[in-house]
Amino acid sequence: MADQLVLGVPPSVMQLVQQGALQRAFHDGLYPNLGFRSEALFEEWPANAGTEHFMTRAGLLPPITEPLKPGDDPLPQESVYEQWSAVLRQFAGAKDVHMPSSVVSNANLFLREIKNLGLQSAQSINRVSRNTLFKAYLAGHTVTTVALVGTESVLQVASLSGFTDVITSITVRPVPVSPAVPLPITVGTGIAKVSANVVGTLPDDPTDPEGPGKLVLSAAIGTAFAVRAPVVSKFAASVIRAAGGDSVDAIGPNDTLVLQQVINAVGTLRDSNVPTHDDGFYHAHLSGSSNAQFFQDPVFQRLNQSLPEHTIYKEGFIGTIANVMFFMNPEAPRQGNSGKETTNVGSAGSPTTPGIYAKDLGAEVVNGLGVKVGRVIITGKGSLYEKGLDEGQYVTEAGLNGKVGEFDVVNNGVQIMAERIRLILRAPVDRLQQKVGLAWSITTSFAPPSDITAPTGPQRFKRALVLEHALG
Repeated sequence: MADQLVLGVPPSVMQLVQQGALQRAFHDGLYPNLGFRSEALFEEWPANAGTEHFMTRAGLLPPITEPLKPGDDPLPQESVYEQWSAVLRQFAGAKDVHMPSSVVSNANLFLREIKNLGLQSAQSINRVSRNTLFKAYLAGHTVTTVALVGTESVLQVASLSGFTDVITSITVRPVPVSPAVPLPITVGTGIAKVSANVVGTLPDDPTDPEGPGKLVLSAAIGTAFAVRAPVVSKFAASVIRAAGGDSVDAIGPNDTLVLQQVINAVGTLRDSNVPTHDDGFYHAHLSGSSNAQFFQDPVFQRLNQSLPEHTIYKEGFIGTIANVMFFMNPEAPRQGNSGKETTNVGSAGSPTTPGIYAKDLGAEVVNGLGVKVGRVIITGKGSLYEKGLDEGQYVTEAGLNGKVGEFDVVNNGVQIMAERIRLILRAPVDRLQQKVGLAWSITTSFAPPSDITAPTGPQRFKRALVLEHALG
């Protein structure tokens, strides 16, 4: 078309004129706001102290409400303790940059790749902390994926998360379930619910020991159950569902997030003596889709009736309510952002509709009715710890072949949380000294502390609560 506008110029010359110029800059892509890692309380991992730490918590002695009888001595009491562990692991990513290409490219490719690594590192560690938190507070809730006739002593279930180990006042630290240390569970719901003991687990995939598999029981179940009967550990954390019920299959397509779930969660946290964060609030992380459902809730609408100019409606965000500070977090887990997915058997009423298990959560992101499950987590102080090792201690007297620094990444005007993540620039080692190696690295661990000795219930984890609802 250009040769029609510039008359007299030979076509061969016109081909040398670039029709659209490349702007000499990179523009930021869409990137999620990160927030799960900020929930963790940080502690430094001391050098030369092994790769696994056990933290100990003392239980309370029970109150004494009966007076001492005349002439009697008070009886000595036994203190109870529990332990949870943090396992140190290294996470890293790398990218090579061909410096001649960076020099002649239309923008600084070298700096862009450093930024890309910074974004990857921050999102990766945020996902690790998110997965640790949700795995703990969803553990111990699953469903059977094979119908039971009552004579079985092995249950095929959608997830083994929360059924592989147990803490008691006798074991103190987590130990694998066994005939000597069984895990009490219930199967079914309502008046048909029965109790059983798990003495072993058999994962379908050995690389995912908390994924779909079999629960080995100490005796036959003794009762017939349809497929996808709820299976719940005695020590499972509380989960508040929009429709109630004992499993994710209780959630129907119209069971959306409502304000009462939040109020119920706050009541449970207060009854468990869970402290608020230092800002005086419990924290809730929810996706934009979950946030939008609040505005459909009649209770929430009545609460904000005749307040069209209020910040809540101006910004379309709930902000703070019921002593909870909400954070919009698109990394809230759902189908598509929760790791490898495995299809499980559907519900009895809809046998062709599968549930879908996500490895990162140790739970299903689509239930047996085909409903996508949304999850909001409300946390109190101390619900997650990060214990990290200073990687500066890796440097020896031999020095470095390059440079080591830290990320300072801003994306779309937002500072990206990349604390304690090393940026490594390796000097070229190829023969022409042209290929620079870029990498990020962090050696850390995330550990949710248990509170099984707290006298407010048998739940192993009590410092957070997950709200489950249907996603549109």
